[in-house]
Amino acid sequence: MRYSVLMTVILLSACGGSNKHKTLGQLEYEPEQETEIAVTQMDHQQVREEYRELMDLFEDKLLREQIERRIADVYMMEGVQEQNSEQGKPKSHYVEAIKSYRDILEKYPNSPDNAEVLYQLAKAYDMEGEQDEALRMLEQLTRLHPYYGNIGEAWFRMGDIYFGYQRYAKAEHAYSEVARLTEAKYAVNAYYMLGWAQYKQMSYRKSLNAFAYVMDSLLSETSDVDSLSKAHQSMVGDTLHSISLAVDKVGGAETIKTVSAFNNKAYVWRVYDDLGGHYLEKEFYEYAAESFREFVTLYPQSEVAPRLHKKMVETYVTGGFPTQAIEEKESYVKAYGINASYLGNADGIRADIQITLKTYLEELAQHNHSGGQDFLVSAEKKKQEKVSARKIANIESKAAVFLAKAADYYQQFIDTFPADVRVDEMRFMKAEVLFEASKFEKAIPEYELVAYQPLGDSAKEHAANAGYAAIVSYEKVIDLKVDGSKEKNHWQSQAIESMLRFSEKFDSDERSPSVLTSAADYMFSLNQYQRAVAITSQLIANNTNLDASLKKTAYGIMAHSWFKLDEFVESENAYSNQRSLVAPGTEEYGEISERLATAVYKHSEGLADTGDKAAAAESFLRIKQLAPGSVVRATAQYDAVAMLLALEEWLRAIPELKDLIANYSNHKMAVEFPRQLAFAYEKSEQWQLAADEYLALSKNDPEAEVKREALFVSASMYEKNKNHTTAITLFKRYAYNYEQPFDTRMEARFHLATNYEKIGEIGKKLYWLRRIVDGDKKSGSQQTDRSRWLAAWANMEYANYFAEEFEQVSLRLPLVKSLPRKNEKLQSALQRYQAAADYGFLEFVTESSFKIGRLYQTFAKALRDSPIPAGMAENEVSLYREIIEEQAFPFDSLATEVHTANVSRAWNGGFNEWISQSFDAMRVLNPARFNKDELIVSYGDEIR
Repeated sequence: MRYSVLMTVILLSACGGSNKHKTLGQLEYEPEQETEIAVTQMDHQQVREEYRELMDLFEDKLLREQIERRIADVYMMEGVQEQNSEQGKPKSHYVEAIKSYRDILEKYPNSPDNAEVLYQLAKAYDMEGEQDEALRMLEQLTRLHPYYGNIGEAWFRMGDIYFGYQRYAKAEHAYSEVARLTEAKYAVNAYYMLGWAQYKQMSYRKSLNAFAYVMDSLLSETSDVDSLSKAHQSMVGDTLHSISLAVDKVGGAETIKTVSAFNNKAYVWRVYDDLGGHYLEKEFYEYAAESFREFVTLYPQSEVAPRLHKKMVETYVTGGFPTQAIEEKESYVKAYGINASYLGNADGIRADIQITLKTYLEELAQHNHSGGQDFLVSAEKKKQEKVSARKIANIESKAAVFLAKAADYYQQFIDTFPADVRVDEMRFMKAEVLFEASKFEKAIPEYELVAYQPLGDSAKEHAANAGYAAIVSYEKVIDLKVDGSKEKNHWQSQAIESMLRFSEKFDSDERSPSVLTSAADYMFSLNQYQRAVAITSQLIANNTNLDASLKKTAYGIMAHSWFKLDEFVESENAYSNQRSLVAPGTEEYGEISERLATAVYKHSEGLADTGDKAAAAESFLRIKQLAPGSVVRATAQYDAVAMLLALEEWLRAIPELKDLIANYSNHKMAVEFPRQLAFAYEKSEQWQLAADEYLALSKNDPEAEVKREALFVSASMYEKNKNHTTAITLFKRYAYNYEQPFDTRMEARFHLATNYEKIGEIGKKLYWLRRIVDGDKKSGSQQTDRSRWLAAWANMEYANYFAEEFEQVSLRLPLVKSLPRKNEKLQSALQRYQAAADYGFLEFVTESSFKIGRLYQTFAKALRDSPIPAGMAENEVSLYREIIEEQAFPFDSLATEVHTANVSRAWNGGFNEWISQSFDAMRVLNPARFNKDELIVSYGDEIR
């Protein structure tokens, strides 16, 4: 024996640890740097021989197994060495290792160390290129030894082999096992391959979850890919590319948001970015742009949103989609520009965004400016070609849109980059755009800033042109304003200042003299009114031969200035002087007359405001003579009527109202003319005329409420004019047609009752009395004190009717026939009197009480005065009288009781004519108590 036992142990230890730190997942079967045998001069064959000699020394089965495994490992080592030294030469290097490992499995089928043997055997087969056998060994290893230390690596290699054989379902299972069994650093590779196994099975959504795990793991501690190792950077790129392939399969960018694994992940922008790049490589430009757009839409506040938005623009540019590129540039400016709510710009627009904005703003401004100009040129051509106005207007509207956008982008450039060297040039271009768009008011300040307050030299060559363009713009604005208006005067004043500035700064400019001339002309129409008055007055006074046209203009300026200063009398005089220079009947004459009338009207209003209504009325009416055709004439005349009515000068107001009705039926206040005329007739007590006017209102007025009220008043006017028949007709019409308002309908019934009484139709009066009583009973919540009073009155009137009938019924013999009829009338009257009293109004309570008492008295008297049957003896007559007296006395008692109750009301503070008459009645019924002279006792007598 050449070596000691110690040496043997060393050899065993060295061979046993030869593959301790390698995993199948990492194996690419490159030559391993095995630990050499302690005795370096020995080759592999000699080592095996030494092991075999050692095996002969031991009978222990376990130890012999270990030695045989070491011999197999030496074969494995030798194969690796040979393979490394003979790279590229096809030769079986692991045949002996495979035979040795298989022999061990056959000899020791139940050995607990067979897991390692299977592992090495699979490795040998794999390195020998026999993948089927390697796979079989790995399947056996994973089935029989699930708890083997390198089981995860075995599953991984199985997954690789399955994947290579395109057995993707089994590969998916193997990689899933690796992910479940191994530590995280190996799981990343497993998940990556798991994703691909799923992808190959067209389970694209499942693969996205696996790829998401890879991204989560690699970027768990940082979102900066550049800070990762190069291997991990490469894996991030590969994974993103894999994700792009899968996303493309499931519908493209819009499906990314439906993958929950990507939700709230900081790296999700990389997914959209890589997908867009993937499509760009394939020249699928629209898909690429949509990928970038999807992210920008979903995450508008993201830090990287501007970057992807810019890529979207670049994609359209590269792909040859100019329209879309322009639209997205506009979208970029809107999203991240100075007016945007992008949170990334909270501390000022980011530098990278500024660079892009500067380019886009200028490009967008120029694009829209050019587009607007093209449309304007087209519109002019169409005008020359006599194309329809509608088509021309359509072209001009398109030009306006382009120019408005150009102006906005120029302004955004100015606002975003106020210190830029080109800011004056941009402002000048903006002014030009506004001018071309006929936005003259907005163009003026821009031109003047370039001309008089430049921020640099970029528009120096345009300064004089800008100053003159401002003046032209003023003239354009002024031409569009109403002559004499305050607004026009304002612009004229500003124009003068601009003209003076131009003449001062650009005095050598050939246009300066004409500008000064224009300034002088505008001075006549300054809105500095006091100055205008002074200038025009001086002009007229000092120039006796002043051109008539200029003089006319001067008077007009003077008149308007006085008007603006609220000096309306002076304004009227100036307008009169101006009008004297114009031929009557001309349009200009009419225009001046209109202004003259307005001045008079304003003066009249001032008089009215001071409370001098008489003077105001006279002043308003002057307009009829000064400017009869003026649009304010009718209003002034109506205002005069208002003053006259307020002064109760009805007869003066009436002809003015009749004139207004005849000549101004279309005036905005025309509806009031007949209303006021009816009122004036009424107040002047011209009842018939008032009645007719109100009747006409009830038929023709546009307002239903006015028609209703007019009908009632018309009836009242006819009543006042004693035309009871017509009054009845109208009151009846009102009562039948208008249930509401309730009170007025009750009044109509009241008037019907009284008017029927006046024409002697008592039956119809009684009908309307019943309608009054019934109306109050059924009024419910509408009942008022007035309706109750009317019902009490109606019952009283009805009672009086029955009382008269009672009076007219005479008691004749035989009493048994006439007495019931008289008693019937009595009861009807009593019932109505009681009904009137029940309403509780003192006047009707006392009147009813008195009249009930009087009825009782009358009935008693009628009984006593009734005829005595003929043929009675004297004693029979006496007995008959006694019987009649017995019948009459109770009625006297009832009368006394009712009158006494009525009189007692005086003691409670109430007194009226009916209580007084009850006093008189009691003097007859109870003279002992009530028919006494008042005893006047002097103060001195009383003391005694």
